[in-house]
Amino acid sequence: MSPTKGRTGKGLLLLTPLPAGVLLIVLFFVPLLYTTGGAFIVDGRFSLKRIALILSDPYSLSVIGFTFRQALVSTLFSVAAGLPGAWLIGNCDFPGRRILKSVCMIPFVLPPILLVLGFVIFYGNNGYLNRALMALFGLSQPPLRILYSYWAIIAAHTFYNFPVVMSLTGSAWEQMDRSCEMASRTLGAGRFRTFVSVTLPRLLPAVLSSALLVFLFCFTSFAVVLVLGGGPRFTTIEVEIYNQARRLMNTDQAAALALVSLFVCIVVVITDIMLQKPVEGLRPAGDRRSAGKGKAWALVYALLLGFFVLAPLVSVVVRSFVGSATRAGEKHFSIEQYRGLFSGSVGQALAGSLIIAASVCIVALFCSLSLCVYLRRRKSGFLETVAMFPMAVSSIIVGLGYYTVSRLLGNISAHVLIVLAHTVLVIPFAIRTILPVYRALPQSLINSSRTLGCTPAGTFFRVELPLLRPILLTAGAFAFAISFGEMNATMMLSTGTVQTLPVLIYRLTDSYNYQGACALGSVLMLVCFGVFALGQASRRESTARASEEKK
Repeated sequence: MSPTKGRTGKGLLLLTPLPAGVLLIVLFFVPLLYTTGGAFIVDGRFSLKRIALILSDPYSLSVIGFTFRQALVSTLFSVAAGLPGAWLIGNCDFPGRRILKSVCMIPFVLPPILLVLGFVIFYGNNGYLNRALMALFGLSQPPLRILYSYWAIIAAHTFYNFPVVMSLTGSAWEQMDRSCEMASRTLGAGRFRTFVSVTLPRLLPAVLSSALLVFLFCFTSFAVVLVLGGGPRFTTIEVEIYNQARRLMNTDQAAALALVSLFVCIVVVITDIMLQKPVEGLRPAGDRRSAGKGKAWALVYALLLGFFVLAPLVSVVVRSFVGSATRAGEKHFSIEQYRGLFSGSVGQALAGSLIIAASVCIVALFCSLSLCVYLRRRKSGFLETVAMFPMAVSSIIVGLGYYTVSRLLGNISAHVLIVLAHTVLVIPFAIRTILPVYRALPQSLINSSRTLGCTPAGTFFRVELPLLRPILLTAGAFAFAISFGEMNATMMLSTGTVQTLPVLIYRLTDSYNYQGACALGSVLMLVCFGVFALGQASRRESTARASEEKK
């Protein structure tokens, strides 16, 4: 290889992080700093007055206190519900184990508004569960009245987040070597003492890490509280940011609240990073119990899981085919809502969601891949951390940043703002999907290509890119699904001329048009599950190809 080609290759390498770097700086950090900086400006001067007002105002303190309280209680319930499933995943072989692990992916696949809709349809005052109980026990009034209450928020958060605990803790439990437990039992310790003194200390980092992740999800929750909160008593910081910015047009107050939320989120993320460490000792493959008790507990847990997680989702699909002449009229089978999917406001929302998600997918993949090219060749912890930073910021705050800047600049299309906001939110997930596989590519293939005289660019397009195709499809699928189901930033930026599927579902739910909301929810569910299946198939292909290359 000539010196000229070598210098050209190094020059191109230095330019590869430029698209992602410019996008993150211009489209994430600048709006974020501009927006949060507004919290420190009063009458054109630097001042802490607005921050002090937030921390002394009784209403603001009640909002902050409620946000912490509901997030903590939701986390405790999620951990309690998820740990039995984690034990099953980590210690038992039983029929349907793979299906149980797939259920763990629901929070990562479906948008919150869809799960909230399922919660309302199944557990609502006139929901399927209440109607079944009334028919079974001959009751004239629904026995379960939890909607629009504190416990509705806790239940919905638990329903949405406990699979996170089950997945992360179960994976760690599955990898733990059992030799220490066996040694403890040999020395005379009982099962409970062995678990408390040997298993739990090694498992605790995974439990705490998953709990912190759930706390972060609940702390920044928006759709659940917006739909189920039912009023000012149950308002969280994220909902209050939206109220201040869009309903009261008080962006400075929203910026001060965003600063509080951002501080908490960063502290939680840093704590989570500090707690993460590799599992001590790996369990040999196939070393899991398969006793009858394990199978019995698996059956019980699967039934509960089906009741609390799958039944609400099935209810959305069933309700989409039920119509009535009036809200209280006799119910009958109907496909009327599906006939209007491609016309009017519904067709516009569906088309808008597809166009936005496809645009986000293309831009996010290009920027993420360009940054991964650099990070594979030159490890940069700082650059990688900066690229992950949007994960520590809630989508409402990202939307607030764009909303504030758009008011300053004016005449910016809401479609463009939504695409850019979604891209910023999606890039960290795309990088985390692509980079580990990219780093695992055999260096020998790349060296052979370079030895045969191929340029760095030629090696990338002829060798690396074909090997990365499956994982790029996976990352693209996740980027598309995240954007397609995103509601928080979209609510902050959408106008009367811009409508997406999740926003329209929320508005239909808010106006009690449940058949229309469920029909759109069924379409959204179908798209999300389809994209997820495509991504998983591509991931399996990527893993199989990597194994063949190593051989």
